[in-house]
Amino acid sequence: MAEQKPTQRRAQPIAGTRPSVRLDEQFARDLAVLMQTGDDLTTAMRTAVGIVADMYRTAWHYQSVPVGTAPTLDAYKFVEAPPVPGPPSLPSVTHQGPVLTSSSRQTSTDDVRQHPQPHRPPQRQQAGRQPVRP
Repeated sequence: MAEQKPTQRRAQPIAGTRPSVRLDEQFARDLAVLMQTGDDLTTAMRTAVGIVADMYRTAWHYQSVPVGTAPTLDAYKFVEAPPVPGPPSLPSVTHQGPVLTSSSRQTSTDDVRQHPQPHRPPQRQQAGRQPVRP
């Protein structure tokens, strides 16, 4: 077995030091995606490492994998809307169901019959309150 170089050993990071990270093409592309939110390089890297570290801590806490083992992410849930909307051809979905746009029209009249619009009773406005608009 080849002897490990000092830069290859697993050492605990020390707060206040400045690590040197070489960017390959994929890492640079991934960081560019994170920076589209307006973060600078340092903030993007801190955010990414923080998210992964939280995922590891959670997996270890709930014993999904043994401590020291990298978990595999199986599913995730968005908390906020992504900063860039999806393709315009897809319908948006609200708590009231899909909202069809002109580019996500039904393909036949059968689609309209299969998904009738629910009847909504009229809402009464309380005195002094503004009406809620959907």
